[in-house]
Amino acid sequence: MLQQTRMEVVLPRYQDFVRRFPTLRTLAAAGEEDVTAAWSGLGYYRRARMLRQGAMAVVERFAGQLPGDVSVLQTISGIGRYTAGAIASIAYDQPAPIVDGNIMRITARLFAINAPLRSTGLARQAWKHAEELVKAAKSPRVFNQALMEIGALICRPRNPLCGECPLRRDCAAFARGKVEQYPRKAQSKPTRMMRIPLYLIVDGKGRVLMRRESGPLMDGMFHLPHGNHSLIRGSRIASRGSRRVGTFRHTITNRRITFEVFISSRPASRDLRAAMWIHPRELSEFPHPSYVRKALQLAGMIG
Repeated sequence: MLQQTRMEVVLPRYQDFVRRFPTLRTLAAAGEEDVTAAWSGLGYYRRARMLRQGAMAVVERFAGQLPGDVSVLQTISGIGRYTAGAIASIAYDQPAPIVDGNIMRITARLFAINAPLRSTGLARQAWKHAEELVKAAKSPRVFNQALMEIGALICRPRNPLCGECPLRRDCAAFARGKVEQYPRKAQSKPTRMMRIPLYLIVDGKGRVLMRRESGPLMDGMFHLPHGNHSLIRGSRIASRGSRRVGTFRHTITNRRITFEVFISSRPASRDLRAAMWIHPRELSEFPHPSYVRKALQLAGMIG
């Protein structure tokens, strides 16, 4: 969950998720839609699908017990090099390296690696140094967790707390007085500003029309009709059959979206075979992107 999602967003969802799926076996036995519904609001839903597939593989191949070998762990769906290293070192105290954004930044500063952030060159050298360091540690479990904490709390991207850092005496960037110059900044993608109309089409029972969509970011999610959506094309909703509720902002990767929300009681289309009427109080039972909840909150349909 913490991969590409902030801690403050993850914590409440993590608690709910673990209550819903308390063991690998309950997760493996759950349907894909149940798992992605519990993941709603965290984004990058491929992670949820792979987590479920991984749980199924552990139950089928390893009798429900996660293996402790890095190479074996990486044969399980959803477990890459970083996650395998985290499991092996933290759960089994094996000398396995882990490299995330924080540890990349630490190694770039410790060894003055002149490579841009998120580059393959920096990643390659970070993995090499992380492996050397963890092999020299008395406890890989303690070392890797300590390194992650240093990266999150002390060796920060901006305003690092070098005076509190236990690694400063060995830090090449600190010795040169150039800590914030490492790692070099990567060239960022240009931000796309977008404005999209979003439609809350409500029936007489207070249900909202939604449709499962496909796409690279949120495949299989239930979405609200938006823009020039097929459910509203040819209808009068966009022109004079709806009432404007307001707007809210939403960010997806490099896109900064202003959603303009409209509410209507008119039928969207005669062909609703691919759509569903979903009551807002049942929203948690269906996988959906977080903007759906924001729109319903703006319209006062949920708290």
